[in-house]
Amino acid sequence: MRVLILLLGLASVASAQVSVTFYGGLATPGEAVNDVYNRSELRNGDTLRSIVRDAVRMGYQLGIRTLTAVHPNVQLGGGIALVRFPQSRLYITDPQRGDTVLVLASVQNMVPISAGITVSATLSQLRLYALAELAYTLVNSSTDVEQGVLSFPLAIGSQSDHRVGAGIGAGIQLWLGILGIGVEGRYSIANLIGRTSGEQRKDYVSAVLLLSFGG
Repeated sequence: MRVLILLLGLASVASAQVSVTFYGGLATPGEAVNDVYNRSELRNGDTLRSIVRDAVRMGYQLGIRTLTAVHPNVQLGGGIALVRFPQSRLYITDPQRGDTVLVLASVQNMVPISAGITVSATLSQLRLYALAELAYTLVNSSTDVEQGVLSFPLAIGSQSDHRVGAGIGAGIQLWLGILGIGVEGRYSIANLIGRTSGEQRKDYVSAVLLLSFGG
C-alpha cells in the first residue's frame, strides 16, 4: 500500500510539472577553494579521493527543493538546506599511548531557506540549466564529535543569527521518465544583506549530486 501511494504521488507530481530534488555534496568556503582545488600537491600524485576527503572536512551540505514550471523552459521554486563548516578541532589523546581517542570540532551551521528561478534547455534526455536565488539564512554553531570525514552535533548553540543572501549556479541532469540524476555547481553568499560592522563575507562554492522526481 505504501509503495502504491508513493507511485501515485510521483505520478501526480509529474503530471503537474512539479519536480522535487534531493541533493548533497561539498560546500567549500570561498577563502579555502584555492587550498583545496589548486594546491601544489595536485602535481605530486594527489588522488581524487584525497581531494574529496579534504573538501568534505572543509564543509558539506544536504538539501531539498521543488520547482514548478511556468514556461517550458522556466521554473520557479524554493527549498531548504543544511550547510556545515567545521571551524576548529580539538584532539583528545591517550596520554600513555599517544593515540587520538576523540576529535571535537567547532562547527558553523547555516540553514538557507531559498526561492529562485531556473532557466533550462532540453537536449533529448539531458537538461541543462542555470539558476539564481535569494535565501534567508539562519546561522548557528555547534560542538561536534568527528567520525571519519563527517561530524555529528554534541551540543548546539542557543543563539542564532539570520542573514539574507543570494546564489547563482548551473547544472546538468539526465532524465529517465520521471527520475532525474545530475550534478550542479553553485556560488553562494550567505550574508549579502544584514552584515554587521566588521563581519566577513560568508561565501562558499558548492558541488552537489542531484536526485529528482517529477518532470
